[in-house]
Order: sequence, then structure tokens, then C-alpha cells
Amino acid sequence: MDGSSPNNSTARSINKLTIAVWALVIVTAAQLTFYVLALLFPSVVTRQWLQSGPHEISSSVTSSPEEFNNFHNWPVEKQIQSSTVIAIGKYQKSGDTLKCIISEILKQKPGTAFYYKVGDEYPRGNMHVRSDTNYGDGQIMFFTGSPPSFRYGCSFTGERVGGLGDMPMSELRELIRKSKQ
Repeated sequence: MDGSSPNNSTARSINKLTIAVWALVIVTAAQLTFYVLALLFPSVVTRQWLQSGPHEISSSVTSSPEEFNNFHNWPVEKQIQSSTVIAIGKYQKSGDTLKCIISEILKQKPGTAFYYKVGDEYPRGNMHVRSDTNYGDGQIMFFTGSPPSFRYGCSFTGERVGGLGDMPMSELRELIRKSKQ
């Protein structure tokens, strides 16, 4: 016998087919295990994916609101550093409302999708006028993330920012300029 009988050939084919089937079973079992884990523990799987991938995720997705608790109490340097956008909104009286109109963008971190431009009304910054109340000339607005979320606004009158201890506007601009370096 030369070992090439039909029985040996059939046996070898069956062995190769058995190995292929077992390999397929193992791959399928691994895939099913991953899917079951993803269903049972979605945050673990998502976190691993976010950390391992070469993709870029915006800061608003990766940061939690708790990260910015008491933002208004932070030192101004930390507020500036953490902000992706800092804008000036000046008030324009319209009936019994002070409309907040973006007059200048002091800082916009590259790649930040800020959907307002100079001249746009920022409705969330509007104020309903009450008698015997001074609202100042406008407000400095700090935003974080992309697209940015409003974190803090402080009023200014003339060239003084009341919410920052009456800091001169020129000093605020200088701090922002230094933070970009």
C-alpha cells in the first residue's frame, strides 16, 4: 500500500475540515462572549474602546458636569485655562429685556465648534429688566467643551469686571493672552 488509498485521503480531508470547524467555533464563541459582556457591562466596554482607539473625542463627551462644580469659585487663571471659549456679551435694551449680543470672542480653543459669532444674540445671556437694578454693560462668558457648554458669566461695567473682583478688562485680556502661549 502506498498510503494514497481513498480511505486515507478521506480521513485527511475530514481532519482538516474538523480543525476548520473547531477554529470557527472558537472565533464565534469569542465573539458571542464580547457581545454578552458589552450588553452586561456597556460602560466598561465603551471606556476601553475610547481609551484604545486613535480617534479623537471632544472634551464635552469625555468630561463630566461634576468636573466643573463650583467653576465660579475657581481662580481666574484656572477658569481661563479650562475654558474652550471666552466671549464678551454686551447688553442692548429691547423693551423690558437686555439682549446679550456677542461683541468679542477673547478665546476660542482650536477645533472648538462654537456656533455663535460676533454680532449674534446669545439668548441664554439675556436679562429681564427690573427697576432699580443695575446689570452692568454686559458679561464675560466662560464655556467649556466642544461644542461649548456655558459654565459661568460675570458682569462688567466700563472696563471693570465685577465678578472677578473688579479686575480691569485689560488685565483679563492679558491673562487670556498668556494662557495661549
